[in-house]
Amino acid sequence: MEKRRVEYPLPEPAPEVVPVTLPRLSAIVTMHKEGVLAHTALRSYSASRAIAREAGLSVELVIVLDSADALTQSIVKGHPDLDGTEHIVEVTVGDAALARNAGVAVATAPYICTLDGDDLISGRYFVAHMQEALRQEGRFILHPEMVLSFGMYSAFNWQVDQAGQYFDRNSLLCINPWISASFAHRRVFEEVPYVACYPRTTGFGYEDWYWNCETIAKGVVHRLAWGSIYFYRRKWRGSLNEASHALKTLVPRTALFDRPVAAAGVEEE
Repeated sequence: MEKRRVEYPLPEPAPEVVPVTLPRLSAIVTMHKEGVLAHTALRSYSASRAIAREAGLSVELVIVLDSADALTQSIVKGHPDLDGTEHIVEVTVGDAALARNAGVAVATAPYICTLDGDDLISGRYFVAHMQEALRQEGRFILHPEMVLSFGMYSAFNWQVDQAGQYFDRNSLLCINPWISASFAHRRVFEEVPYVACYPRTTGFGYEDWYWNCETIAKGVVHRLAWGSIYFYRRKWRGSLNEASHALKTLVPRTALFDRPVAAAGVEEE
C-alpha cells in the first residue's frame, strides 16, 4: 500500500493585539490645609490612576497647592505614590474656584476632572468617567453616580442625571444637585471658568453650584458616570460649605434664571 504524506497548512498567525489608546485625562486636585488627610486622598487617586493605566487611559495628576500649610506641602511633595509625572502648582489665590482655574491652565489633557484634596474615589473612577464620555454626544459634564459621605456624619445618595426623569431645573433655585467633582472636555472649563465668590467678604458663595447653573444656561448637559463612587469627607471643622451655611450666603445671580426682557423693559412671559 502506497503511503502518502499529507501536509496540513500551517495555522494563520494570530493577529497582533494593538492596545486601545483612550484620550488622556488631567485630574486636578486642589489642596489647602488638609494635612495628613492629603496622604490618603493621594493614595486613592494614585490607585485609581494605576487601574486606568492598565486599561490604556493616561491620567495626569495636577495638584494645586493654594496657600497650603507646611504639613500639607511636605506630605504632597514627599508622597510615596507619586511617580514624577505629576504637576505640582503653588498659588496663593485663597479660593477654591480660582485654584481650579489655575489647575486647568496647567493641565495638558483634552479631558479634565476636578477632585478635592481630602476625599477618596472608587478604583475604576477615572475609567468609568472616560468610558461614559466616549458614549456621550455634544457638550456635557459628568458627575459620579453615587456619593458616600463620611466623617462628621455618614450618608449616601445617588446623584441626578439631567437627562433623566428625576431632574427638575427649578430645583437649582434652592439646592445644588451635584457635588463639586466634575468631568468634562477642557473646552467646557475654558468657556465657563469658575468664578471666585469669597463668601466671608461678599455674602455670595457656592462656586460649584453657581458653575453648574452657568453651564446649564449655556446648554451643557450634566450626566452621570455610571458605576463610579465619590467618597465625600464631611469635616467637623474648616469646611467652606459649612462656613457658607453659617454665613447664610447666597448663590450669585445666574443666567440660568434670568428672564428675557422685552424692549419696553417688561419681563416676557
